[in-house]
Amino acid sequence: MSYSETLEQALIVVRQQAVLMQRCIQQRKLMDALKHASMMLTELRKPDLSPKQYYELYIMIFDSLSLLSSYLTDNHPKLHHLADLYELVQYAGNVVPRLYLMITVGTSYLKCADSPREEILKDMIEMCRGVQNPMRGLFLRYYLSQRTKQLLPENAIEFNANFVITNFIEMNKLWVRLQHQGPLREREQRTKERKELQILIGSQLVRLSQIVDDNLVIYRDNILPVILEQVVQCRDVVSQEYLLDIVCQVFPDEFHLSTLDSLLESTLHMHPDVSINKNVLTLIDRLNGYIDRKEQEQETAQVDSDLFKVFWNYLKTLNEERPDLSLQQFVPLIESIMALSLRWYPDNLSNLNALYGFTAQKCKDYGKAIPQSAEYLFVNLLILQNFEYVKRSAALFYNIISQCESFRELLSLQNVPLQKSIINTILDTLLSTSTENGDVLVIDSKTNLENLLSVMEPLIRFRVTATTRRPSNSALGLSDDPTEDEEGNGSWVLDPSQEKLAKFCHLAVRSLPKESKQYRNVENQVEYLLLLKNWYYKGGKNIKYTYPAIITNFWKLIRKSHLLKSRQKLTKETENNYSNMIKQLFKYASRCINDLFNVCGSSVIDTVYKLNIQSASLADQLSLGEIAYDFFSQAFTVFEESLSDLNTQFQALVYMMQSLQKTRSLYQENYYDSLIVRCTLHGSRLLRKQDQCRAVYLCSHLWWATEIAVIGEEEGTTTDFYREGKRVLECLQRSLRVADSTMDNIQSCQLMIEILNRCLYYFIHGDEHDTHVSVKYINGLIELIKTNLKSLKLEEQVSEQQQSATRLQDLHIDDQDTTELPSRKKFVMGLDGTYIEIPRTNGTPASISNKLNSVYINEMIHIPLEHFDRTCEYIVNQREIDDRFKVIVV
Repeated sequence: MSYSETLEQALIVVRQQAVLMQRCIQQRKLMDALKHASMMLTELRKPDLSPKQYYELYIMIFDSLSLLSSYLTDNHPKLHHLADLYELVQYAGNVVPRLYLMITVGTSYLKCADSPREEILKDMIEMCRGVQNPMRGLFLRYYLSQRTKQLLPENAIEFNANFVITNFIEMNKLWVRLQHQGPLREREQRTKERKELQILIGSQLVRLSQIVDDNLVIYRDNILPVILEQVVQCRDVVSQEYLLDIVCQVFPDEFHLSTLDSLLESTLHMHPDVSINKNVLTLIDRLNGYIDRKEQEQETAQVDSDLFKVFWNYLKTLNEERPDLSLQQFVPLIESIMALSLRWYPDNLSNLNALYGFTAQKCKDYGKAIPQSAEYLFVNLLILQNFEYVKRSAALFYNIISQCESFRELLSLQNVPLQKSIINTILDTLLSTSTENGDVLVIDSKTNLENLLSVMEPLIRFRVTATTRRPSNSALGLSDDPTEDEEGNGSWVLDPSQEKLAKFCHLAVRSLPKESKQYRNVENQVEYLLLLKNWYYKGGKNIKYTYPAIITNFWKLIRKSHLLKSRQKLTKETENNYSNMIKQLFKYASRCINDLFNVCGSSVIDTVYKLNIQSASLADQLSLGEIAYDFFSQAFTVFEESLSDLNTQFQALVYMMQSLQKTRSLYQENYYDSLIVRCTLHGSRLLRKQDQCRAVYLCSHLWWATEIAVIGEEEGTTTDFYREGKRVLECLQRSLRVADSTMDNIQSCQLMIEILNRCLYYFIHGDEHDTHVSVKYINGLIELIKTNLKSLKLEEQVSEQQQSATRLQDLHIDDQDTTELPSRKKFVMGLDGTYIEIPRTNGTPASISNKLNSVYINEMIHIPLEHFDRTCEYIVNQREIDDRFKVIVV
């Protein structure tokens, strides 16, 4: 008998012979049925079928033979005896049909109670050796496995296990031989086809796990050694990777815990091309999943105290015996063992320290820069990226950094951009501050804080610069030279990393463990801040981002110390300690401010100026007049030596005035007089006259203190307000002289009206004998303003035709644009003397509104006119409330 030439013809023959076989069965013509079955089975001898094609043919034949098997069982021994048929079918002419028929009859006979099961099973598995063609033999043994699946003897675990193991070993040999059939150029195709057949081999191990059930002794002593021996001896990459993976998958976790040494040792003898870490990862995933399943079932997991030790010894042995393994193969293996340690022994970080140290040594042994393609492996290892069973928390990273010296060593071996990326991720987690249980992170010692800062050093030292970006680091915005950009003092290109470092400063101070003595808590916080200050100083110009955070924390400690000093009954010694502590904290803050100025130069002038004033205000609130005076003096020094921008100078003086006006502790020893005179002199020396005028009339408030309700002051009740009306009038008169001498008539009138408003303020808030701002002075100022406004109106005599023509010429409006122009624009004057146009809401197109930027003199004249009208209206309205306003002539 011969087989068909094509698959299509073979399928047709199988269908035909299956139909004929079924017809003969129905007619109880057994011999004819066997003949047709043999002809059908001949198609399985076809040599050029792919695995998918052969499987398709096999399934069709399997279904047909199932019908034959059912007939044979049902008619034994009425029409025939299966023992006789078992002998008979072995006389078939071809080995493939012969063995398929023998297995069909033999497994049918196994269903009978009187059959010698073990003898038949031994005979069938031995007879299968007759087919040595890899494809045919593989499917023949798979057929044997399927037919005997439910027919093995009961309560004969060892016999059944040996039967399945024997079949598995022979199937694996045939499977491996498939790799070596055909020409070398088709090797990849054969590998692909073999992987399509791997489920046939895996099914034997699945069946074996069902037979063994929970019998650990048989598995450990009889089954696993044989399987591993076969896996190692086959020396085939595909087979070794697949079979070891299946062993890890199909047998219970408890079995793996008891045979871990054997499983790991087998990987040491694998083919060099086998991906060892893939198999170990599978095994570790099973072990980690084991704990999860037990926790869900609320059972206690079997914890092998030597579990990590087993993997650690394996890792060292692997390193010795396989020095050829690359970093790409080693690091995932280390990562998986680390995940196992964190899952099984979460409190034992010495295991992680050993693994990080091992990895660091591997990097050193590598002897050159880590390739970019392998960088992600170290990122995963250092930030625990792929640890599904481990929650990445602030407490976990803190413990790792503080307890694992090797972690810091391994991190330092990476390139700077990679370090920066890793540290940013860790900082993000640390700044979350809370663990899973909601507990605040506790940094329990200066040593551990220093460990954290040493890890962050790449972020502290390296920064974004606006002028220089090196090609190698441009993607991350890094600079390799912390001293570069010396000329770019005005550059404030903020790297988010610096913001995180500033936040970490606040976190570190909050994270101290609490002690019973409050004073000791403050001391500890000071020590932490000084440590942070020293580390951040290494960042060079970066301190302009980080030092303000340190300074504000010094302020917090100052306030805390003051509260503790004032709210508790303290001994004289402790009270003195707090007083000395407060003074020392002010010195630390001053030193930080000076460091900012010395290191960063002109780029932080405004910050340094304000920090000095804020520190002075704080000292004043604590009644430390001498310290407040020193800080104000430093602010004035900064103003005099470094503030050169005109707008900045004016705003800086306004800020100084606001702060000085609220002080109360500077009255002693003429500190306050000295400072406000100095402030007024600076105001009178401003370059622009409008700035001079405004600065001087604002300085008048420095001689007229007002109530501060939060400290208990109240107008009419408090009697010790600092008020010198004569000096108030002098400031107003001086500012009026400056306003009168201003060459711009519009601006001059505007300034006079502003001075009038200040005079009205003092007129309302004090008796004229105290303020020296009399009705006569106010009336004279009003007359002066009126006179100047009259002269302004003369400038407004411009014909509407000329004005319209000028506007149209300036606007360059297209002929097609028919939008009407507003008849008059509305302007107001800003505090610094600039003209601000009030936007209209009449739907003026943007293209036109952009052209309406020209400032016309006749329109500007209306600014002081409208301002004066509002002031006069206010005076008239006040007459109903205050009779004194009746004598003011408007």
